[in-house]
Amino acid sequence: MNKKIIFSSGGTGGHIFPAINLMKHFSNKGYKVLLVTDSRGNIFLKNYRYIQSYVINTDTPLNKNIFRKIFSLLTIFFSIARSILILRKERPDLVIGFGGYVSFPISFSTKFYNIPLVIYENNLVLGRTNKNLLPLSKKLLLGTEMPINFPKKYENKVYKVGNILREEIINYSPIKKNNSKFFSILVLGGSQGAEIFGEIIPSVIKMLKDKGHMVAINQQCLEKQKKTLTEYYKKNNIKSNIFDFTNNILDLISSTDLAISRSGASTTAELVSMLTPFVAVPYPSSIDNHQHKNAKYYESKGCCWVIEQNKFNIKNLFNLITGIMNDKKKLEDVRKCMKKNENKDVYVKIENAIREFI
Repeated sequence: MNKKIIFSSGGTGGHIFPAINLMKHFSNKGYKVLLVTDSRGNIFLKNYRYIQSYVINTDTPLNKNIFRKIFSLLTIFFSIARSILILRKERPDLVIGFGGYVSFPISFSTKFYNIPLVIYENNLVLGRTNKNLLPLSKKLLLGTEMPINFPKKYENKVYKVGNILREEIINYSPIKKNNSKFFSILVLGGSQGAEIFGEIIPSVIKMLKDKGHMVAINQQCLEKQKKTLTEYYKKNNIKSNIFDFTNNILDLISSTDLAISRSGASTTAELVSMLTPFVAVPYPSSIDNHQHKNAKYYESKGCCWVIEQNKFNIKNLFNLITGIMNDKKKLEDVRKCMKKNENKDVYVKIENAIREFI
């Protein structure tokens, strides 16, 4: 098969992970796949040497003074010029944009070669880049519900497909959670959450242990917190695994009773897909407050508990976890709700949505 698809994505996890997942899928189907991203996104390709990539430098003019705004616009202009050259060289049959300002230049440049553009949005707030690209796109693929700021005149372009998760997660067959005598808690924060989690959660875990609960903790943290947290849990004789990054996240989630996490679209979708109840703590500085919207969406579906960051303290977290541990039926109720939100056919839906272009 000689069909070629260029994928374009910002460098943060919420953008790049769905892009990589879909690239792997279409590569396995025999398509030629390429990625256009920034230096941050390109790092995630180190385990996928077969995927060719282009790194472009671009910027956003938002929230900048006049001088920095002018510089940003010049940077965007040159990134569009480079994108035009990339498209001229590669001649793709389709471009799929995953949001983030880095995806704008190559997606925008499709208009000069009449190349079909499809964009993907996995948040409940339409990202600014995708919103600007909407008039140029042939279709908008949605990971969840219709974004609250979606322009109604483009509703005919919408195609709901679901969250693009790793195929091993989609195909995961739930087993009975953790038969261990320990109540297992998984903390997922990444760079946007691990610091405050590292400040609050250890004391809560110790309080639970002091109350007679047998707790095991797997906690993601910043590199600078790793030694301190490891020593704290060891000193208090708490079973723990402290990490800043792991390739073993599937096994950790599958053996977890309760997760505590930020509420980025990809992470929450993975937890729901693997029937892992979680406490969502939305990152308050997320663009357009999209993490808050994601968290409240899953809370409304009965899939999680939400603690806003200004209320994320030792007392509130301890009381919430204690209530859950004292009534395990709450976990089973959440898992039943999660099961109603399963989405096993996302890749089939995407193939159907883009069939007319490739």
